[in-house]
Amino acid sequence: MKLHLLLVLFTCFNFFSCAQSQYYNERTYMEASTLWVQNAAEYKALTLQAYNVATLQLKQSLKKSGAKNKAIILDLDETVLDNSPYQASGILEGRGYTESSWDEWVKLAKAQAVPGALDFLNYAHARGVEIFYITNRRSKHLDPTYQNLVELGIPVERENMMMRTTTSNKTQRRQFVLDKYQVLLYIGDVMADLGERFEDLSLNEMHVLTEGISQEFGKKYIILPNPMYGDWERAFYEDGNSSTAIKRARQRRNYLYPYE
Repeated sequence: MKLHLLLVLFTCFNFFSCAQSQYYNERTYMEASTLWVQNAAEYKALTLQAYNVATLQLKQSLKKSGAKNKAIILDLDETVLDNSPYQASGILEGRGYTESSWDEWVKLAKAQAVPGALDFLNYAHARGVEIFYITNRRSKHLDPTYQNLVELGIPVERENMMMRTTTSNKTQRRQFVLDKYQVLLYIGDVMADLGERFEDLSLNEMHVLTEGISQEFGKKYIILPNPMYGDWERAFYEDGNSSTAIKRARQRRNYLYPYE
């Protein structure tokens, strides 16, 4: 009887240890980045800095440009809209990203503006610059996303919201704008938001390209900080997000570089 009880306790201990280990590897992994976005003054300083630079650069570009049709292109999530509450809820509830939970969050239309975005966008709008939002939110999210932006006081035209339809690649949508406008600035939180040249690159290729065009950042390209998710993270996983949480944690550790 005692032996049977010990086996039961041992099995339960292993089960909960594995469950806690999986929770730790996946959700606790996200805690530090989400805590930083929601609480660190440094995060706010970086986004304000990015949009201050964007404002100065736009001012200079407007002086130089003789084109009548001038525009800027921005991503939405973690560039204009702050979705860290969605990330925080996932951590506290012990779940990762799911399409249903994301749909629920978007339909609430409660995302706040990334610090600095509202002032910059109002500056651009007041000077006659057309603002295009090219986002990988799906077309079914158009109405609540538009509502969210309007309620925040962010200048937006429904026809300038270019949602994802069949592909996450933004090249075709950007080209639609480029055919009609001179685009003065590209603003996003992942490199693929900035142009076709950044699409489908390995981590190493992305670093080489970034170093090669270093002078364009702060002038043509503005990047916002987003440590919570992005292409940089997905590149760690050999079999995508289909692997287990524990396996993904092990794969991430391969990209830590300690001193020798």
